[in-house]
Amino acid sequence: MSFTRIYKRWEDKLATPFEKYGVIVSRYPWHVLMACVVINCLLGIGLIRIEAETDTETLYTPQNSQSKVDRAAVQAVFVEDMSGTNFHSKSITEENKYADFIVKTKNGSSILSTAYVDEIENIYNRIKENVNVTSGDTTADLTNVCALRNGKCVVEGDVVFSTVFRNAMTANAISYPLFNFEYLSGTFGDAQSTGSYLTSAKMVRLTFFLRQDTTTAMTLSEAWEDKYIEVLGAMSSSLLDITYSTSSSLDDELDKNVNGDIFYFALTFTMMLTYAGFATSGGDCVSDRQNLGRAGVFATCFSILGSFGLVSMVGVKFVSIVGTLPFLIIGIGLDDMFILMSCLADSSFKGTIEDRIKETMRTGGVAITITSITDFLAFAIGASASFISVRNFCVYAGAAVIFCYLNQLTFFIPCMVINERRIAENNHCGTCQPIKTREELRTEGKSKCQVFCCGGKAPKNRGDNESYLEKFPKLLFQYIVENPIGKIAIVVLFVAYVTSTVYGIMNFKRGLLLSNLVTEDSYYHTYSKLLENHFSSEITIGFTVTSAQNYSHATIQSRVSDLLSNASADVDINPRFRSDWLTDYKRSMFYSSASEASFIAGLKIFLTIRTDHANDVVLNKAETQIVGARFFVLSKDIPESEQKGNIMLRMREVADNSPLPVVCFSWPFVFFDEYASVFSITFTTVGIAIAAMFVVTVLFMPHPLLVVCVTGTMVMICAGMFGFMYYWDLTLSGITMIDIVMSIGFSVDFSAHICHAYITVDGATRKERVHKALDRSGGPIINAALSSIMGILILAFSSSYIFRSFFKLMFLVMVFGLAHALLLLPLIFSLVGPVTELTPSNTSSDKQVNVETPKDHQANTSSDKHESADLSNVAISVPLDVTTSDNTTISHL
Repeated sequence: MSFTRIYKRWEDKLATPFEKYGVIVSRYPWHVLMACVVINCLLGIGLIRIEAETDTETLYTPQNSQSKVDRAAVQAVFVEDMSGTNFHSKSITEENKYADFIVKTKNGSSILSTAYVDEIENIYNRIKENVNVTSGDTTADLTNVCALRNGKCVVEGDVVFSTVFRNAMTANAISYPLFNFEYLSGTFGDAQSTGSYLTSAKMVRLTFFLRQDTTTAMTLSEAWEDKYIEVLGAMSSSLLDITYSTSSSLDDELDKNVNGDIFYFALTFTMMLTYAGFATSGGDCVSDRQNLGRAGVFATCFSILGSFGLVSMVGVKFVSIVGTLPFLIIGIGLDDMFILMSCLADSSFKGTIEDRIKETMRTGGVAITITSITDFLAFAIGASASFISVRNFCVYAGAAVIFCYLNQLTFFIPCMVINERRIAENNHCGTCQPIKTREELRTEGKSKCQVFCCGGKAPKNRGDNESYLEKFPKLLFQYIVENPIGKIAIVVLFVAYVTSTVYGIMNFKRGLLLSNLVTEDSYYHTYSKLLENHFSSEITIGFTVTSAQNYSHATIQSRVSDLLSNASADVDINPRFRSDWLTDYKRSMFYSSASEASFIAGLKIFLTIRTDHANDVVLNKAETQIVGARFFVLSKDIPESEQKGNIMLRMREVADNSPLPVVCFSWPFVFFDEYASVFSITFTTVGIAIAAMFVVTVLFMPHPLLVVCVTGTMVMICAGMFGFMYYWDLTLSGITMIDIVMSIGFSVDFSAHICHAYITVDGATRKERVHKALDRSGGPIINAALSSIMGILILAFSSSYIFRSFFKLMFLVMVFGLAHALLLLPLIFSLVGPVTELTPSNTSSDKQVNVETPKDHQANTSSDKHESADLSNVAISVPLDVTTSDNTTISHL
């Protein structure tokens, strides 16, 4: 038995439950429809419990990552928060509360002049005077909320106001990057130096670190941050441009993004209603299906309501990128709608409504089930990712896909039955009132306008109610695939595609810029762009010894020295900086190694003088042993995300190779883990998803050629997504990973439709079957792609990077899916595809097989598919087990 016959027998079994459902919905359409609407509306009530997650670290860093494990180990040793007594930024294990601002000259000149420094100090003083908050009976200004060191506020960058700096600036003798024991690389933007002296800089950054050591201090600091944003938003300068942020700015701006843009969705909804109506407008006042097309849009909208309500009800938090889903789901819903409508148009117009719906469900039900399962599985696998942003998005998306599928069966199919009943009763498509045919109206002498607007009859064939968008676009692809020059063009096109993909994959980057998480009109976006593009990015990296050691012993001291030497030897580590309390203590007059007790006694005195090291040593309660210690190195400027991830991995390797029980950690590592792991996480997820899609294809389309075609197409499209990210200036991150995971499901959709159509149509030659497959599925695929692109098109104009990147990648997957489904796969089928095999029940020695020629296809569209395809009025007798003119064998099985 051939694979084609196995496939058809398997499909018969799969189609049986859909046929039975078709019978039920044909008899009780209004019951099913109302049940669908009520259930979706009831579930939609769950939206009142919707809760947003906007914490950047939670959303865009891997859960249970190495950096979070290491941070917990460090925090277990260094428990006390020192922001209220002895704050040093190098010692923090989480991003501290802060507020900062960047100023730059309006004319682009160097900021190193007395007039500019005076203006910066003026801004600084206005902040101290005007940013104050009230809590109970207490009014708090900067001096009440700032982090303290030696009893003074810690303001990074305030060295520019000192007399020492002003004198050095006047003398053109500002040593750089180290000046007066402070590193200036983070203070000046677009800095230029000659001979270790700063010659010019166009920007200055000041950072106010805030207290968070008590609950009261944390509350005041948070309130002060809010007031700071309000004051800085209204502040201006005649000499300088001011940008600003706080530690909560990114989360606050993400919270604004979560609300989405209702106008965009309303506009998209209107566009899709218009497109669906136009794409299904054809025939006369009876056969026209515009309202049925609009029903498909409403079915999708109900699925968004029901799925979002259900997921919100069970407590899954909403994340900002979920705001793109309504635009996407509308496209998915219309994809299913066009397939179902095409299958209905293919059904016998001579049968009853129940028979036609059964036949529609037999073919269309299986087709949309395959694509819905692949889409759902892609999201289900994505929901296992370690990024909360990806996980929550995939939960919302997976639920929306399932609801979209169910609503097609319980909302759109009943609407289809109701519309068929209207047609059978010869009722007007708009008024639903009985009307006469156009011929009858002409006989009665009615005006042309009245004939056109008020006349009609039930369609007799597929062509009677097809719109221009359903008839003509597919003819182009039929012509290209059947034309020898077109076939050559397809080969050249896909060779270029593969070449471009390989080059793009070799050069694409990974990493996520925080500025891309907010809209371009956000104050935080302006600030972060300046910080990313104009200031150096140097990371203080800590090595924490997590258990008690006898640091008076030469062996331990040697191990610490080797650890720091190995770290400093790295190409990206600044060898001029090292925060090493042990070395500094050994050089002091208080050092004693006679015993551990004398070592600790001298160290305690040393730390009261060198308070910069006081936070780096932890003694036990009896102060007889050092139970924890840490040492620091400083990286060079590392602008690229990938470099940051790599240096983190190399420093961890240095720690792992040390005989000491040491952990390498810096608080930015929590975000660097995203840079280092997103590649492996994405490819693991994609690999699992592709394997799952392969299994689904085998189960639903058990034909070796189809399995190879669908799987190969899926791999090619996914590879193209990675490759073309490079050309569209996109990096692999937690955001684009979502789009990649989505593309896996959608890359199957179009190819599955064309494969399913090819294997289910009849034809004596490959050319004929390709022609018929394109006739059946070409229109729906084109309309599905266009509707999906239209659904996301509005996102291209969004000021949000999240929305724009979503549009770019979904546009790619639609274009690539369309090209593979309507060009590459038909070309493959025309060369090696199986041909129709005649069953014993319809074969005999004198059986006539009517073969349709390509030029006869136009006429064939007007005849029922169950009727003889004798369109050229010539019956061509083809004996069984013979070879036709194109070397295709028709076998009697």
